[in-house]
Amino acid sequence: MQDAIQALIGKLDEAMTLDQRHYLCFLYEYLHLEELNNQEQQNFIDYFFESEPLQNMAAFALELAESIQEMQENIPAIEQAERLANSQEQRLYYERKWSAQRRQQLKQQTTKQDNVLYVPFHHTKKECGPMIICLEQTTGMAVYSELCKSMILPLFMHAHEEGRDLYIVPYDRQIHVHYRFENGHMNIADFQSFIDYRASGEAAMLPVLQFVHTLLQENQQGAEADVIVFTEGTPIDGQQLMNQQATAMLEDMTRKHHAEFSVVAMREEHFNPQQFWFANKAFFADHGIQ
Repeated sequence: MQDAIQALIGKLDEAMTLDQRHYLCFLYEYLHLEELNNQEQQNFIDYFFESEPLQNMAAFALELAESIQEMQENIPAIEQAERLANSQEQRLYYERKWSAQRRQQLKQQTTKQDNVLYVPFHHTKKECGPMIICLEQTTGMAVYSELCKSMILPLFMHAHEEGRDLYIVPYDRQIHVHYRFENGHMNIADFQSFIDYRASGEAAMLPVLQFVHTLLQENQQGAEADVIVFTEGTPIDGQQLMNQQATAMLEDMTRKHHAEFSVVAMREEHFNPQQFWFANKAFFADHGIQ
């Protein structure tokens, strides 16, 4: 497949630089662009050449993907075992929930014909829920916009490989638009809109979390969902994230919908861990780009 992609790109523009060729091959691999029809691929390539921001994002995403792969190859097995042990209680809780749901589903869907019971064991497989990216797009985040979108690009591959819906939800004080990439498959119009999207003003977290709650309610019960928040780290309603109503909603997402929250903050000094008490993990972009 990689040879076919190289051949296609080679026919399109002999004046393409080596870097551009490298970035476009990376996007073909991570966004599974070979699944698009010929016209859609041509539209994407035209957009790639017209969009300097997309080329910059691809350059950083490629470097990031290589760094992640290198780190994964060098993580000691004992560290992985330690992480698993630390989360054993949480995994046991979810496993009990999944077991109860599977038993109930089997009971409801088992049918009998003569003396034979037909049991739909294929339904016992644990389902992967959606991957939901909450992307703060504000005045303060403008300088980080390309960086954040670069970090999101590799997530298309993960969603595609796992057959998960990928949602991207840009937000400021409210939600103006959101994008759904079903099972991680590419949609050129939505992808271009996502890359070009800009907003301004300040950020509020509660509206986007309420929107995520609605998305989870619309998805399958019992499926694991990953929610990743890209933020400058100082929402205007940070104190409200600790009130009773917000706490109940976030706990419902965690317990009932098995949501795991991660936060990618642009600067550690702006991050208030008390306000983001619901996050399972926090990463700081300024650490990764030094």
